[in-house]
Parts: sequence; C-alpha cells; structure tokens
Amino acid sequence: MIAVAACYGVEMRWVRRLDGVRFVRTAVGARAPEALDALTREADVSIVVSTGFCGGLQERLSTGDLVFADVIRHDGEEIHVPPELLRIAGDALDRSGHRAQVGTWESVSAVADGAGKRRLAEGGSICVEMESGPLVRWAKERSVELLPFRVVFDPVGGDLPFAADDSLLGCALRHPVWSLRAARWAVVAGRALGRALNDLLPALKEGS
Repeated sequence: MIAVAACYGVEMRWVRRLDGVRFVRTAVGARAPEALDALTREADVSIVVSTGFCGGLQERLSTGDLVFADVIRHDGEEIHVPPELLRIAGDALDRSGHRAQVGTWESVSAVADGAGKRRLAEGGSICVEMESGPLVRWAKERSVELLPFRVVFDPVGGDLPFAADDSLLGCALRHPVWSLRAARWAVVAGRALGRALNDLLPALKEGS
C-alpha cells in the first residue's frame, strides 16, 4: 500500500482518492511520523509520499512549481533518496507532461522567514519544509521507501508571517493583506500538486 502524508487538507484538496492509496494527515515538523506509526500497525505500507507545500529557495522557482528531493538535509545530516524511486516518479511525470525540478531540500524545525530562506539558499538547496527529515528517518528505520515530492507555495522572496503552530484564522485576522495573497498561492499550488499526484500515484501503485 502507498501512504500519502501531508499536514493540511488544502494540500490534498485536488487529489483524487485511489484504491490501494491511503491519505494521512500528519503533524507539523518532528511529530510527523506519529500518524504513520498508527497506520503501519493496521496496514502494510511499502511507499510513503511526503508531500504538500514548501518554500522555494531559488529565484527560478515560483508558486506552483513541482520539486523532488534527491537529498534531504536535516539536523546536520544529509539523507539520500533512493534513485530508482526518483526515476520511476520522474518518468511518470514526464509522460504526463509535468515538469519537476530535483535537488537538495532543507528540512527544518521552525518556519523559515525571508532572511532564513536566503541563508539556506546559499548552500544550493532548492526548497525548505518541515516534515520530510523526520519522515525519511522514520522510513529508513522501517525499510519503507519514502518519496519527497512537493509544490512551491511561497517563493524565496515571500515571507510567512506566522509560526507552524499558529491557527489559520488567527493569522488571517492579524495579516489580512498577506492572507489574500496566501489564498491565491494555495489555489495555484494545490491545483498543480493535485494534477501531478493524480498522474503520479497510479504509476507508483503499478510499480510497487
């Protein structure tokens, strides 16, 4: 079985449900593997797709651009993604006409602001997020394949004026102008991710 792990409902809003694929809502950051622990107690999971929104770290990446990780930097460690899984996923997207960039991701423990993203970009990484580091370690310990695949939400120049544990309503009330921009980003990014996953997941299911 394939598990698709994401933090927020809006990230999965445009993804079709598919037999043999379970969608799991995870906590943000270090607690992300807890939901998968519960799932693996009741089902045999062979592949986990760590997905959702991320922050772009390079000027060439805009809202709605798709990204794969071949390396994840987390807590001073560089963790490599299985190249065969990346090849299968990349070929599936190519056949469907999607374009995705591959590179190093930064998996961090707190929301990165604009200055933080620019510092991370200096190391050549293409995006930043908070869950794939803990999840790839979890998968490695359990001999489960993990595919990190996300869509850019905020470009490198876009600040996120909230912490990971903020409520969306509270953030909207404090930052109404930013919230309107974020709503547009969410629609663009969510639709792009949904279209790509709707083509990618059947291919992963067939190859697993």
